[in-house]
Amino acid sequence: MIKDIIKLADHLDMIGEKEEASLLDEILPYIKNVEVDMANSKIEDETHKDDLDVNYMLASQLTSISEKTSIILSMINEGAMVDDWIETYIAQSDLMIDNIYDKMVTEHHYSDKRNKTCDCKGHCNCGK
Repeated sequence: MIKDIIKLADHLDMIGEKEEASLLDEILPYIKNVEVDMANSKIEDETHKDDLDVNYMLASQLTSISEKTSIILSMINEGAMVDDWIETYIAQSDLMIDNIYDKMVTEHHYSDKRNKTCDCKGHCNCGK
């Protein structure tokens, strides 16, 4: 939905409807926040069912990163020009996410092999 609103605002700008495009630009952050809040409340509902998941903030933050990345990607795919510092920040972010991904995937892979004494999958919390 956000991508469609961005496209509409861009189209309105191109055809000279600057006021309408500006209005859409002004409400876009609020629409995005509502979508993220709805996604976060669903995630929080699911994670608080067990009261064992202490990582619910991580899920919220990763959802936020994903949403913002999708918007930025759609803008870049439409030909938006970016400053050099933006390219640098994106490269740094990619490196940091790669490091997190590699660590978590490696831990998950090897934890399955180490935890053969119990039935836990992934990170073992049972203490066996």
